[in-house]
Amino acid sequence: MRAAALVGALVLGAGVAAAQQEGPAQYSREWYQQFSGSYSNPVEPFRIVGNIHYVGAANIASYLVTTPQGHILIDTGMNEMHDVITNNVVKLGFKVEDIRIMLSSHAHFDHIEGHAAMQRATGAQVMAMTGDAEALESGHDSSALGALGWEPVKVSRVLGHGDTVSLGGTTLRALHAPGHTQGATTWRTTVEDGGRQYAVAILGGTLPNGGVRLLGNPRHKNVIEDTRRTLRTLRAEAQPDIVLVGHPQAMFAKTADRVRKGERPHPLLNGAEMWTKALASQEAQFEKRVAEERTTLGR
Repeated sequence: MRAAALVGALVLGAGVAAAQQEGPAQYSREWYQQFSGSYSNPVEPFRIVGNIHYVGAANIASYLVTTPQGHILIDTGMNEMHDVITNNVVKLGFKVEDIRIMLSSHAHFDHIEGHAAMQRATGAQVMAMTGDAEALESGHDSSALGALGWEPVKVSRVLGHGDTVSLGGTTLRALHAPGHTQGATTWRTTVEDGGRQYAVAILGGTLPNGGVRLLGNPRHKNVIEDTRRTLRTLRAEAQPDIVLVGHPQAMFAKTADRVRKGERPHPLLNGAEMWTKALASQEAQFEKRVAEERTTLGR
């Protein structure tokens, strides 16, 4: 085992005990270790659509949006993924040092633990949604889950709902979607590929992690109201053509090879299933969960 990996494992083990003090019982040591283990294993990168590329690991996403004036990286995953991501960027013919902006889907350790190292490697500006920007800078998980922390990273620009991030002719629009974390962010953009435009959404998470306390949660006191607002906000948005997620292994299992081959119609035309139907289903699930917790606590 590499020295860095050993240190990471020791830190992970020490952090698990602290996280489990408040986290649900099902979030065991094994649950945490899968993120630095199998989820972080390398996979071959590929262009998804237009100028959006997959440079992440087996089941933790990192998306590279390339432009003539530099690139945008969305999510950096675990510390163990730093070499995975940098190698994947190079494999696709791009330069890591051309990454100008770093964004995040949400401030959980498995998606932003690598931010500090990547910022040092690239000098990129870190931009994050209000609610998560504070978590990134403090190094502490402020979500309802309250899991492991990370090395703090300086945020250059704090974003609000509807703000845009633009570089080299590409614009990403940020949708504040608190619930999964206080600053979870769904990114919307439009890209051109083969003479057709595709509306793309990179989902930042919607519901709080299963099993975490909703009523009177000490970290995210308004988690119920924020989650309801998130679901309303996203459902009011136009349905995208393609929805990309933070843990894409299941989604890519049947589509990645077809995407690499350039198959058309695009294998990831999944907006109806992953957006419209999924959000309606999640809303029903969440309200059931809230009602059950109220019953259990006698409120």
